Amino acid sequence: MTDPADRDRSRSRAVLMGNWDYTDLPSVPAVRRSYARMRELLRDPLCGPWPESSLVEFPNRSTLGTIKVELIDALAAATDVALFYYVGHGIYDHRERLCLTVGDTRQDGFYTAATGLAFEAVRDAFQASEAAVKIAVLDCCYAGLAAQDYGRLSAAGMLPVSGTYLVMSSSAFEESWHELDDVVPDPQTYFTKALVDTVRGGIPGAPAGLTFDHIFRVVADHLVEHGRPEPGRRVEDHASAWVFARNNAPAAPPAPGADPEDVYREAYRRETEEGVERLPLIAAEYRGAAEAGHTPSMNRLGQIAEGRVQARMQGIEPGPVGGAALLEATQWYTRASGAGDPVAPLHLGQLYEEQYGDHDQAVYWYGLAARRGNGAAQERLSGLEQRIRLGIGSARRPPDEDDVPASAAPVSLAGLARVVTEERWLEDWDGNASLALADCLDALVDACGGPHGEWSDLNGAAQARVLKDFLARRPPRADLARAARRHYEAVPPGSLRAYAAAMAHR
Repeated sequence: MTDPADRDRSRSRAVLMGNWDYTDLPSVPAVRRSYARMRELLRDPLCGPWPESSLVEFPNRSTLGTIKVELIDALAAATDVALFYYVGHGIYDHRERLCLTVGDTRQDGFYTAATGLAFEAVRDAFQASEAAVKIAVLDCCYAGLAAQDYGRLSAAGMLPVSGTYLVMSSSAFEESWHELDDVVPDPQTYFTKALVDTVRGGIPGAPAGLTFDHIFRVVADHLVEHGRPEPGRRVEDHASAWVFARNNAPAAPPAPGADPEDVYREAYRRETEEGVERLPLIAAEYRGAAEAGHTPSMNRLGQIAEGRVQARMQGIEPGPVGGAALLEATQWYTRASGAGDPVAPLHLGQLYEEQYGDHDQAVYWYGLAARRGNGAAQERLSGLEQRIRLGIGSARRPPDEDDVPASAAPVSLAGLARVVTEERWLEDWDGNASLALADCLDALVDACGGPHGEWSDLNGAAQARVLKDFLARRPPRADLARAARRHYEAVPPGSLRAYAAAMAHR
């Protein structure tokens, strides 16, 4: 790996694209700040810095215009590193392809393809480039669609020391989150904020040069621990070894065994830096700190026992857990909870709800975590209590014969947007169909017991059918919450799955 200062950034290009003002989509002030912070980071000596001549910017473009041509020109000029960063609304078109939006991008699926920048066009621009390393960072809703098998970022015949790295702030059909401008004075998108803060703060115990692998793992852990959507990545060839920034944290690793917190940091450094073959050593270091009463180390051991740490190191989804591994995870979380940790009882609640099927114990542990200030636990507790009252069991279930098969894609938001084109009804939302759709969805989820209540008992297609039926009633904005409650109570509660299944056969 090479220090950023040793790279010739004049032979590299970083394309920054962000949109925060729209005509057919809600404006997002947080995007403006995230765009600015990413630009500031690239210009910081921590990252080289990148010279102004190597930055190509598309800030808040009102229309697609010549962006495709400019993008090809920019990336084709890079022979060392080609980097593309996008922050703003991500939507998908009539073919379920990810489209990056500009000011006049329209939500109707067919118009989306014509007015938005399809990620396929970004991929084509990367393939036109001879850069050795190609990085794409997407901070938008449905970013995971970029990982679909439409082709690679790289062209054929890449150099031996080369590769591509695709970072996505959300999964294929999941929204990304941002801070609200009426809550915080200088809002940001959560993913870019975590990424920039991680680079600026450095990673204790990591090497002097931080690769995207180092940064991604810390960012992913931070977002998941704070209840944000889990980001994803796709890595090819040697891009994971490319150094993005200097490590701003103290360079010298702590001496193992000196202090439980130091031992934890050293183990976490190994977890973020080294391969899965080192996991036994990492677990031993966590165990040493845990035996000294360090509760974060106990939680990491529980995550190791569940297989989550190994899955993350390998870049795959964790599989089911049972037997001795489930028992070991339970024991570590119980021990950490007994020492007053606020996260461990949340993990225990999830184990008892999803693995043991013991809802009484799950309610107890979620309640304990909530009393210790864990907001994610309070949300899960409220949802589980509602499902218990309705007698519908766990939210995690296999599909039944009335459900759309698991492989079927959820109904597109563009398709739903076409349901709410009645101009008179949309006057309550100043004609903004996207805002009306989002408000109605929020109200309906809340009425159905929240994201972990009866609503979570439906798969994506069933949720779309229920929402579409609610939209067809044209609920007034001023009475939206009450209208959603009346709609849910008319189902009645406890019958939402049957109701959604019946609509599928109409």
